[in-house]
Amino acid sequence: MTATSTEPAIAHRLRQGLLVVAALTVVGTTAELVMRHHWTQPVQLIAWVALALLVAAIVLLARNPSAGAVRVARILAGVVVAAAVIGMLEHIMGNHDAGPLDAQYGDGWDAMSGLSQWWAATIQAVGPSPALAPGVLIQGALCVLFATIGHPAIRPVTVADPGSGQLA
Repeated sequence: MTATSTEPAIAHRLRQGLLVVAALTVVGTTAELVMRHHWTQPVQLIAWVALALLVAAIVLLARNPSAGAVRVARILAGVVVAAAVIGMLEHIMGNHDAGPLDAQYGDGWDAMSGLSQWWAATIQAVGPSPALAPGVLIQGALCVLFATIGHPAIRPVTVADPGSGQLA
C-alpha cells in the first residue's frame, strides 16, 4: 500500500502499522499453536483456518486494494472474531469438563455452585486450556478492521457538478 493524494501520509503509516501488528499476531499465534501441537482434534483446526483467513485479509490490504478487497478483508476479519469466540468457549467448556478430575477441585466439584465451576474453568483454575488465548486472534482481526476505517478505496468519490462549479 502506498500513500495516495487522497490519504495523508500519517494515515497510511498507521494503516501499515496496524497490518504489521496483525501479521506479528499471526506469527506469534502460529508459533504457539505449533509448540502446543494444536491439531490433535478436529475442533482445534478452527484456529488454523482463522489464521489462514487473517493472513488472507492482511494480504488483501497490503497493496493498494480495491473497494471489494477492503470489504472482503472486513468480512474475513469478522469471521476470525467469531472463530476466536468459539475457541474461547471451547477452552472454557474443556476446562469445565476436566473439573471433576482436578486434583484440587475434583472431590468438591459437585458441591460447587455452577457459577463457581464456570469461573474456575474460565480462569483456568481447572483444566489445561488457557481460556483467553484465542482472544489474540480478536486482536489481529481488530487491527485489520481498524486498518480499513476511512480507507481511500472505500471513501465516497466526489464528482464536480458542472453547473455549480463546486464539488458534489
